[in-house]
Amino acid sequence: MKLNLIIILAIAFVGCNLKTPKTTDTLPQIQTSDLAKELIDNGFLKYADSSKIDSLKGEMISTFYIYNEDNFKIAHIDAEELSEFSFNFFLSNLNKMLAKRNYKLSARKLNNDDRSFDAEINGERVELFTQKDMEDNSFWDKAPRNFFKKLNEQLSSSNVEEQFYLLYSDNDLHTMLLTKKQFAIIAKYYNGNLHETPYLP
Repeated sequence: MKLNLIIILAIAFVGCNLKTPKTTDTLPQIQTSDLAKELIDNGFLKYADSSKIDSLKGEMISTFYIYNEDNFKIAHIDAEELSEFSFNFFLSNLNKMLAKRNYKLSARKLNNDDRSFDAEINGERVELFTQKDMEDNSFWDKAPRNFFKKLNEQLSSSNVEEQFYLLYSDNDLHTMLLTKKQFAIIAKYYNGNLHETPYLP
């Protein structure tokens, strides 16, 4: 009886200590590291402060964390704030990013008429949404798209190589300033996961 118990314990001990390859753990890490390095090589940290480059690189290479505001690539917007013309909620953060590109953004509601949904972005008029969008509750989606579509047109006219992509929605809405190549690398990393992939407005 004791011998049987010893044999069972020995088998259990050996079984627990056998190391099996964990391809699911190692392969994503290799892909993460390679894609992060490719993103860095394509200028993702071009505008980050030099004192923070090493920590930002380490963060990206180990976990593909690209959401640190110290990279001057991302800002929290909040679709509700934008749709209510509360541009001051995010304007300062956007201008910190854009200042690195020698660009300044101004935005305001065009007039005080409650039936008007027009904004002025750098002196250009844009209708953020319509009465119909209000009625079918799509205005939280339409307003950010129209705002950043107009801003992207202006950036393109000013020869800024990046465009604003949107990320998430509603109160979690963020924006990322990316080149086409940087977007392609991020989209490759998320491999069809539309929730995590930035999208053009």
